[in-house]
Amino acid sequence: MNIQKILSGLLATLLLVSGFAVSARAEGIGACTHMAQGRSQVQTCAAAVNAALPFVRDEVHWWTVEPEKGQLGLPERTRWIESAAENGIRCLAVLTYGNPIYDFGQPTQADLDAGAAWDCTIPVRDGDPKTAADDEYFDAYIRYVDFVSKAFAGKVAAYEIWNEPDLRYFNTKNASAAEYTELLKAACRTIKQNDPGVPVLGGAIALQTDFIEGMLKAGAGAYMDGLSVHYYLGKSAPEKRARNRMDEYRDVLVKYGYAKMPVWVTETGWANSNVDEPTQAQYIVRNAIFYDEFLLDHGIEGQYFTYELQDSSITSDVLGGEEYENSLGLYKNDFTPKVSAGAVKTFNTLTAGKTLTALEQTRYGLFYQKTAYAATYAQGGQTVYVLWAESPFDQEIRLPAANVTVYDMVGNIIEENVPGGVKRVSTAGAPIYIVCDSEPETAAMNFIQKIIAFLKHIFRVLANGFVGW
Repeated sequence: MNIQKILSGLLATLLLVSGFAVSARAEGIGACTHMAQGRSQVQTCAAAVNAALPFVRDEVHWWTVEPEKGQLGLPERTRWIESAAENGIRCLAVLTYGNPIYDFGQPTQADLDAGAAWDCTIPVRDGDPKTAADDEYFDAYIRYVDFVSKAFAGKVAAYEIWNEPDLRYFNTKNASAAEYTELLKAACRTIKQNDPGVPVLGGAIALQTDFIEGMLKAGAGAYMDGLSVHYYLGKSAPEKRARNRMDEYRDVLVKYGYAKMPVWVTETGWANSNVDEPTQAQYIVRNAIFYDEFLLDHGIEGQYFTYELQDSSITSDVLGGEEYENSLGLYKNDFTPKVSAGAVKTFNTLTAGKTLTALEQTRYGLFYQKTAYAATYAQGGQTVYVLWAESPFDQEIRLPAANVTVYDMVGNIIEENVPGGVKRVSTAGAPIYIVCDSEPETAAMNFIQKIIAFLKHIFRVLANGFVGW
């Protein structure tokens, strides 16, 4: 083996860079809202606009649409769909939950023990004449789906059938994946009759890949336009576990022949009870980029939602002293913006209309390996580079001879009129944006240039210290 091959192999091992030939991305970071639970539609939509959200996810609760048997209507709490649309925001409507006017009605002690504050009995039609109430309940849910999808035809961007049926909290009678699938099938058929082009999402899975497998065995794949999934990582950074969680969910789709089915992340986020506001903001944006990479890697479509727009109104007393549910928002409960509101606005604004074309990863550190990231979003003659690193690290990027502006994570201008050529950027956890009025700069390197780049990389590692020492 000659010296060139040895050095080339060493270079590939120590300086890991990955890129992809196709482009993909979500429309940007959306957010879950709870206008259907009585939160101010005016304030919520204004906050969503201020954060440049392309999408919101909210509920159309069955019991509000049908407060009396057979009497269906659209109360004020369903008007959030029009309110969002009037503000240029697309809507993912979740069709939930049970309805207390039917025989399953008021939550039982078992429901309450499982944590449900309302009836979360998934409708099941089992064909047993001894359980006619089951059939009535199932049919009533489908009538509600029919009413809602007719009323909002052309106004809803996507529907999600139920929420987290794999958790006892939202499935208090423990309906199986196959039973949930029968509901999904009936709901999908009904929606498609009323609004043929609207996507119908199945799953809204919180944890269990077994539940997804049970759905697909029961034929769910033919009755959903995408799988929706949720994941929360506690205090962990998205670099550690996010891709693994998404790939685990998708692996089940691949197993059953649905490799190209869209995967929507309709809930994910970080609570300020676990991380501080700047860290929350960093993680939300970095996680969105990893999701775009996931879509890019597999050539699929999807949409990403952080949970949630506004901190919950639930008090710490109700939560037994736990502040988790009351600290997930981009805004505080009084709509005071957190750092994450500005970070999401910056990401959505600067990458709007662009697609992810590459996410390069550079490993560094002499003892504990860390990674620096450089995402490239491009479209229509403009390129945005998003740079960050797991710990302080100087990255180098080749810039074109064009108008170049550098922004921090919340949209403040760091530098303007940056000259073309190689620029060194000091990066850490907070993403930095470099916006160029040109296509991405590419420069093929010959072997000698690669060796020089490798040596410069080693010097940068040394200059940045012994990471993890």
